[in-house]
Amino acid sequence: MSRKTGRTLYSRADLRKVHGISEPTLQNLWTDRENNGHPPVADTIDGVMHWDGDVWATWHHELQRQRAAASTTNPPKLDGDPEEMVGPAEAAKVCGFADSTTVSHYVKSPPEGWPAPDDWDELPTRRRPKWKRWRLWKYLADRKGRGHAGGRPTGRRGLAYPYQGDERLTLARQAIAANPGATNAELIPALQEQTEKTYSRPTWNNIIKSAREHPEE
Repeated sequence: MSRKTGRTLYSRADLRKVHGISEPTLQNLWTDRENNGHPPVADTIDGVMHWDGDVWATWHHELQRQRAAASTTNPPKLDGDPEEMVGPAEAAKVCGFADSTTVSHYVKSPPEGWPAPDDWDELPTRRRPKWKRWRLWKYLADRKGRGHAGGRPTGRRGLAYPYQGDERLTLARQAIAANPGATNAELIPALQEQTEKTYSRPTWNNIIKSAREHPEE
């Protein structure tokens, strides 16, 4: 970790320690940077790449939120501060579970990828686990398989692929068809001008990725 001009710069080893993300995952994120909007290197110190810690964290939180949204058809609750600690009741809402029963079960018998609690509230008769919101987003994003996240389906049609039926996907397909050799970075500025609401670069990267993988309905 290095401090420079008021910024905290993290190497990949620092990111691994601070965010608890494996080296292979960090490498994959960097390799796929053209598609996922990974922040550029802020500085190279003694031959080692470093990134602005705040910029990287903001980007990664948004990426997990978007991937979580694309991986479940049962409406999850994906707003709020990524670093906020939430208990079982709120964690259930984040994941789209019917109630906190599933969360309590996962604490005792965690499925693959379920995050260990970041902290615990020490209550008079028990301990209550707490998680950072972004860790729950990451669980949804990385979870094996598709479909609803828990409880009963709400009647929404499952998506065959991310952003199916989304007008932004149509815009992305049109942009790719008109500019077949363009990179995501070259396509995004024009796409951002075509929607009333402004969407982040990670969001557009995910949409364009789906458009490239699924050029037709």
